[in-house]
Formats: sequence, C-alpha cells, structure tokens
Amino acid sequence: MKPLTLIRSSSALRVAPVALLLVFAYYATDLGDDLRIDPLGYSATVVDAVLRNLLPVAFAVASGLAAWEARKLGASGIWGLGAVRSRYTIAAQHLLPVVALAWLLLILPTLCALVQEQVAPDLPGLTLLAFGLVLCVAHGIVGFAVGATIRHIAVVPIIAVTDFLAVGWSTGLETPWPRHLTGLFAGKMMFGELPTPAALAAPLLLAVGSACAMALLWTPVSRWLRGAVAAALVVACVFGSFSLVSNWSYIGPRSTGHGTVACAGQSPRICLPEARAEHISSLTEEADATLETLRRAGLPAEPTSIADTSLSLRYPEPSTEEDWTVPLGVGEATGTVRYQIAREVVRFECAPPATGPARLVYFWVSSKVGQADTYLRRLSSEPDFTPQERSRIQDGVGKVLRLSKAQQLDWYETTVAEACEEDGKTT
Repeated sequence: MKPLTLIRSSSALRVAPVALLLVFAYYATDLGDDLRIDPLGYSATVVDAVLRNLLPVAFAVASGLAAWEARKLGASGIWGLGAVRSRYTIAAQHLLPVVALAWLLLILPTLCALVQEQVAPDLPGLTLLAFGLVLCVAHGIVGFAVGATIRHIAVVPIIAVTDFLAVGWSTGLETPWPRHLTGLFAGKMMFGELPTPAALAAPLLLAVGSACAMALLWTPVSRWLRGAVAAALVVACVFGSFSLVSNWSYIGPRSTGHGTVACAGQSPRICLPEARAEHISSLTEEADATLETLRRAGLPAEPTSIADTSLSLRYPEPSTEEDWTVPLGVGEATGTVRYQIAREVVRFECAPPATGPARLVYFWVSSKVGQADTYLRRLSSEPDFTPQERSRIQDGVGKVLRLSKAQQLDWYETTVAEACEEDGKTT
C-alpha cells in the first residue's frame, strides 16, 4: 500500500485533531504547575514534566488505535493473507501512522515546553524522550495484538481506557512497585538527575518483552509452540521487572551529576549550574571576602570548594571542612550570600545542637559578616522566637562583640561545646 493511501485510510489521521487538542489542553492546565520549577537549564526536568502528564494519553492512543487497525484488518480479511504477505509487514505498515501520532503527542509538547522555558535539549532530556517513544511502540504492538485476537468493537475503548487508567493511577497506589513498571517517574526530576539504568530497564523490560511475546503469536509455526514461547517470555519479563523494583520506595533510584556545571576560582572553587554562570564572578568575589572576614575572626574558614545546593537537591551532600554545600543561588537572589557561607563555618559535634547556644553562635557569626539582621529574619518564622528571646540573643552577643578577638574566639568554642552538652533542636 502506498504511504499516502496508508495514512489517509488510517484511523490515526481522523483521531489526530482531537488527540492533539486534548494534549495541548493538558499542556495549558496540568503542565503549568510542573513547569513552575526552575529547570536551571537542565532539559530532563522539562521533558520529565511533559512525560509525567502525557505518557498515559500517548499510551492510550497508541494501544486503542492499534487495536482498531488490527480489528479492521481482520474484518477485511487482509490479516488472513499472512501466508502470502508477512504479518509483520502488514502490522508494521498499519502501526506506523498510529505510532507516529503517539510520538507527536509527546514530541510537540516537549518542544513547546523547551521553548517556553528557554532550555536547549541535552543528552539526559533526549534519553527520557527516547524512553517514552520506545514505550509508545510497545503499547501499540500490544494493542494491535489484542485487536487482532479479539475483534469485537468493544475491545478498542476497553484497551485504551485500561491503558490510560493503569498507567495514570499507578502513582496513586499505596504499594510502590506498580508505578515503577509504567514508565512514569514519581517525583520531579531535579537538576542533574536521571533514572538509573535499572529504573529505565524495568518498564522497558515489561513493555517491550510483552510486545515481543505478542509478536511471536504471529509466527507461522504451531499454535501451541508459539503460545508456549510467548507465555514463557511474558512470565520471564514480568518476573524480571518485578524483581528489579520490588524493594524500591515511592521514588525510584536516580543517578546524579548529569547537569552542566560552571566552576570558577581556586581555593575555594565555586560551582553552580551553568544556567547561573552569569553570577559566578560576583559570587566568587563575595565568597572570598566573606571567608577572609571569618579567618580574621579566628575561624577555620579554608574550604577548597563551595558547591551550590541545587547541584544535589534530592540527595544533599553534607558539608565537610574542605567541601561546603551552600545555597548560593538563593543567597544571590536574596542578598544573603555572606550569611549562607558564614553558617557553614560552624561545626557542631552533635545533631541537633541545643537551641539556645546554637542561636547565639549563629548570630555571632552572622554579625561578623554584617548580616545579623538576616539571621533574625530567619528566626522570626520560629514559633518560640519571642521578643524576650530576641533580646536575649542580641544582648548576649552584643556583650561578646565588645570583647577582644581572643576572648570572642574562646567564647565561641565554649558555646559550640555547650550546644552539644544539652538536648535541643536545630535552629
């Protein structure tokens, strides 16, 4: 059949306007909340937002229309020509427009979202998109196989609705493992994150394995043999995919470090997402000045690197004496870079430290870098931060600031130790 004739006769052409309208309605409503998070120039964050909203729709379109095409072939007798023409050729020809429509439902909104967020596609984002496209093919093949086997008209809406609900509702189940087999990744994809190979393999193994098993039913061999092989393949894929995800929590495993990072300076080396590279010079200067101020106060402020917290949002790495993790982006936006850096110089030997001594220490350090008011504004959100507590902190630290440098440092070390000698809560 000629390509144009195939397209004109396909149900995908008639359904395309409605499906595309539905998808862009999703884009204009549900996707708005997911795209509010700053992607920091990381395209996987944008692509993931699109896939989490539109994969159920694309899967339903692929499986439902594929079932319709298979039913139509069976009714016309073309599917029975398998002895003359390969059934794989027949299936591929009629699946092509259906899969193309399902792909458009994912690709077009993804392009719109990338343009809207002014983010260029990168390898992690393209990996997620390719993952979704492969799953669309698998769902289409399964739908085609069901339609070729059960030719009742009711099978079309049943398989489309079942596919949509099974995928879309999986993330709402209390049992975590089903959601990891659908291709929907629970939780937003943060900067630099990407599902691990196992997290990508589990839904692919189930979907692609099931599709291959369905395709085996079209081979020109004994019905019992092909049925047994197909059943064995499905069981193996279900068991294999389940064994991968059975112990996972709500959010599946993710690898980090895939985002593009900009670094500058030496001792400390300042690193943050490349999308914020325009601020790196001012951040480096302010960090150097703040660290010098802290060193003049006698504090051990000698980090070799300072990384922005956005580089590891989901799995934050605690600061060490050499490597600090600081919310530089937040500090730049709010004018609190010196305060954010000064907090990291304080090292308690316990967690959490007692509230009273810890507040005195943090206020003293903040005062040293000229951002005492910033710390007080932060404390104002605490329910126990009363006017009396405010006066206690200001009066106590005010007396300390009038002491000599050696006396202040001695007070600092004593107060840090006291914070771990009594129970308390974090400040």
